[in-house]
Amino acid sequence: MKYTIEDTFDVSAASYWETFFSEEFNRAMWPALDITWEPISLERKGEGETLEIIRVQKLSPKRELPALIQKFVKGALSYTERNEFKAREHAMRTKTTPSFMADKIDSYGVYRLEELGPNRVKRIWDGTLDCSIALIGGKIEKMLVEEVRESYRRSTEFTRQWHTSHPS
Repeated sequence: MKYTIEDTFDVSAASYWETFFSEEFNRAMWPALDITWEPISLERKGEGETLEIIRVQKLSPKRELPALIQKFVKGALSYTERNEFKAREHAMRTKTTPSFMADKIDSYGVYRLEELGPNRVKRIWDGTLDCSIALIGGKIEKMLVEEVRESYRRSTEFTRQWHTSHPS
């Protein structure tokens, strides 16, 4: 299932990405979203337009799962997210691997910014989520995509508030 999520922010692209990868922002955002954040690695190469960042993090949502998904999860739900950012593209490729049915669920996409003005950007997430479980895969895809949409809605609110209270 392919899907897109778009939001706008009143900041420059450089400021957006700087905040996005900052430890201070992440330490504040994830708990506000009821998600436990465990940074695994962060590698930076280059600077300016040649900057590339590879980040791996483990995220564990603290919310009740839909009954259909609970049947497949043993223990707490978590997922590992691998981000590969390239400044010259204003884009980050992301691969998400869940702690359950990793061989049946494929989740990936591109997270990018379009500059709308000197201090305004549009964030676009073009995602793909495929679940290869006979008979119920489509239903699981829809549920998981709705979870992603809700998480983006909440993170958008948090990020806008953050940029207002932490101007660059």
